[in-house]
Amino acid sequence: MRCFKCEHFFNRLQICLLLAGSLFFACQSSPDPSTLKPEKENIDTEDGIEPIARPPTLEETFEQLKRENPGNILDEHFRTLRRLVTSKTYLDFLRRDHPIEDQYQTFDEFWQITASHPSQYLPFLKEQLEKPAEEDIANVHLFAVHDRHVMTREYHGENPEKFQDEWGKLLKGPGMDIALRHFVDDDRVDGFNLILLLVKITLYVKETEQADAAFTQELLNEYGEQDALIWLALKDPVLIGYILKDFTDTHVFKKWMRGEFHQ
Repeated sequence: MRCFKCEHFFNRLQICLLLAGSLFFACQSSPDPSTLKPEKENIDTEDGIEPIARPPTLEETFEQLKRENPGNILDEHFRTLRRLVTSKTYLDFLRRDHPIEDQYQTFDEFWQITASHPSQYLPFLKEQLEKPAEEDIANVHLFAVHDRHVMTREYHGENPEKFQDEWGKLLKGPGMDIALRHFVDDDRVDGFNLILLLVKITLYVKETEQADAAFTQELLNEYGEQDALIWLALKDPVLIGYILKDFTDTHVFKKWMRGEFHQ
């Protein structure tokens, strides 16, 4: 029995010695704990956070457009001005400073949306019709675009009579639609007030066109001929669209801009 106990003791001792040896060699092969301690990085919180880029100001956008479109902005056929309004810089400006719900890819698409926007005609129509609808706004816009184009072509020396066929088509289309909505019922056809409305539309367009010419002249006096057109594109994109759509001669446009047709 004593021999068994001694053998058992030595077996345990042997196991303990083996375990101690294993721990010893494990410690020898382990890296220095000090090398595992991560070094504290000196983090500069101000440098680590990127500042949020602010949108360019109106003045900065003007300077960028001027750099991108050097030379005479009133060159033949308004080539430089047309290039300006189709540039990425200008379209980015429109999306940022003149946001609209409808999607568009080009300046022409933007102009078609904004030029016919209810805000352009609703104040006028509320004085003329009892309950103007969206269809009325769209129809009046067609008459307004036509009237403004005819006025501008007269400045170029064209006879307004050449546009009578277009006027007739408007009467049969948008004009008839307005009549059926507001001036025709079971008992009467109010042709007089329909004609009166069409006359008032023409007068409204003429007043708007004269106000646009006066505003353009103000910019001309303040900034000079070259810079005034860039500022006009920034401040009134719809007006720039009318100019590029209706004017074809820069010399005629300069007269209009100086107010020579409204003296």
